[in-house]
Amino acid sequence: MKYAVLLLALMFVGCGGGDGSSTVGYEIKLDGKTIQVAEEDFPNAMSWYDAMRAFEKLGNGWRLPSIEELDAMYNQLHTTGKGNFRNEKWYWSSYEDEPRRAYFMDFTDGSITSWTKGSGLQVRAVRDLP
Repeated sequence: MKYAVLLLALMFVGCGGGDGSSTVGYEIKLDGKTIQVAEEDFPNAMSWYDAMRAFEKLGNGWRLPSIEELDAMYNQLHTTGKGNFRNEKWYWSSYEDEPRRAYFMDFTDGSITSWTKGSGLQVRAVRDLP
C-alpha cells in the first residue's frame, strides 16, 4: 500500500523528464526564494512519519513544507482559489513540536497548531527552485 501511495505521489508532483526537474505545479515566493508546490496533494492522508519516509524515497528536492511555506501556500494560492487544495483539511508541516507531535495548518482558516505525528493528515510536496 505504501508503495502504491508513493507511485501515485510521483504522478502528483510531476516527475516528468526523468530527473525530477519538471515545473508542474505552482510557485510561491517566500523571503526572496521561489518555492515549487506540487500540483496535487498526495492521494491519501498519512501520518507525519509516513510523509517523511515518502519524501526520502521521492528525492529530487521534494519535501514537506515548513510552517512559513504552508502559510505562503495558504495566502498566495488557497485564498485566491489556486492550488487544488482540499477545503477544510489539515496539512502537515516539517516542524516538530516535540518527539511525538508536529505542526500543521488548518486550510479552513489558516490556523496553526500541533498534533500527534501518527495522525493521518494531508500532505503537499514542495521544493526550492533555482
